Amino acid sequence: MANASLQSFLLPQHHSFVSTGSSHDSSPPALFKPSTNNSGNISFRLYSNTSPSVTTTSTANSSAPTPVTPAAPADSPPTPSIDLLSRQLAARDYRQADETTRALLIELAGESARRRGYVFFSEVQFISTEDLRTIDKLWKEHSNGKFGYSVQRRLWEKSRRDFTRFFIKIGWMKKLDTEIEQYNYRAFPDEFMWEMKDDTPEGHLPLTNALRGTQLLGNILTHPAFEEESQEDQATAESAIAAAATAQSKDDNKGRDRPKFMRDFKPDYSF
Repeated sequence: MANASLQSFLLPQHHSFVSTGSSHDSSPPALFKPSTNNSGNISFRLYSNTSPSVTTTSTANSSAPTPVTPAAPADSPPTPSIDLLSRQLAARDYRQADETTRALLIELAGESARRRGYVFFSEVQFISTEDLRTIDKLWKEHSNGKFGYSVQRRLWEKSRRDFTRFFIKIGWMKKLDTEIEQYNYRAFPDEFMWEMKDDTPEGHLPLTNALRGTQLLGNILTHPAFEEESQEDQATAESAIAAAATAQSKDDNKGRDRPKFMRDFKPDYSF
């Protein structure tokens, strides 16, 4: 499962001199002789024995060349921003939203990540809690709670932080058509799911590249931005377990209060 700073360039001034012919005699070569007039301009007169004189004028007070910033190519990607991500997700353009999310992480991780073009796992700590929560919130809002880092965190915890089980669960790995049960990573980008359908696995997006290892993804999922939500999910799960145990206890007590013939009755489900 990602921005260089803009630079200004000074256009180089190229000069070339073209010779239209060569002299076969011993006459002296053409000479430039400067002269100054009353207006402050400097004139150069070309003296040659083979052609009439030609005068060129240079203004002494002419301005220096103006630095020119090259225009961005028409097909260059837009600058990543929270607003761009919001618009892409609102349009259900999950493919581009995934690219923007990756670019945002690079931008938010610091100058070194921007120069390098990708994020080291040790740089995740520099991404603010607020920014990461905002990105996660947008993914959840525009996927009916199906996508997002916090969704992945919950599924990762349910997989006991086993990345292989987790990748299978969220569909980053596919089952191979072999006699023995085997899985392999999906090929990016064609084999991933860019539309939210009924069979799209929960937590499938956004993607985080794990080719260099799982430390980057692990640091994202354990970021303080998702600690509180993880604790809330754990508290909810513990409450559900406690409620189920209480309900079972009540059923057991009800069974003791029933008449003997009802306690001895064993239903037959063989039909």
